[in-house]
Amino acid sequence: MSTQVHRRRRRAPRRRGAAPHWLAQLPYLLVLSGVGAGLTLCAFNYFRKGSGLMAAALLIGALARLLLPESQLGPLAVRSRSVDCWTLVVLGEMVAFVSLSVPPMNKTGLVLAGAFGVLIALTAAARGIRLLIAGRRSAGGPSPGNGPPG
Repeated sequence: MSTQVHRRRRRAPRRRGAAPHWLAQLPYLLVLSGVGAGLTLCAFNYFRKGSGLMAAALLIGALARLLLPESQLGPLAVRSRSVDCWTLVVLGEMVAFVSLSVPPMNKTGLVLAGAFGVLIALTAAARGIRLLIAGRRSAGGPSPGNGPPG
């Protein structure tokens, strides 16, 4: 008979009042879902409302990047704070300008925009599910593939 030794992974101790890991993904998921919902609205022939929602999501992302610490931003923090903020603000303002100045699209453009919005929404859902699974796996102990060979 052989004895298996289970090694415990060492984790850094969490501070009291520290936010859970999944909470760091929340601002990114809010921006991503806002843009996806805006594209979906565009698909249903609400071009101005959808573009306005996309612009608002980008501007809220810029505000979150400006105010929140990097530990709570997840993938929303890519470059330096000023570059990220200015990029999101400029993109949000450009989308708002387009929504106010361009007449509504034809049906083909709306269908393509809607398909893209659905794709973004599915990507956001898949990332959220993957994040939940990874959080449960790390909280539940060692995963089956990481044990010693037996």
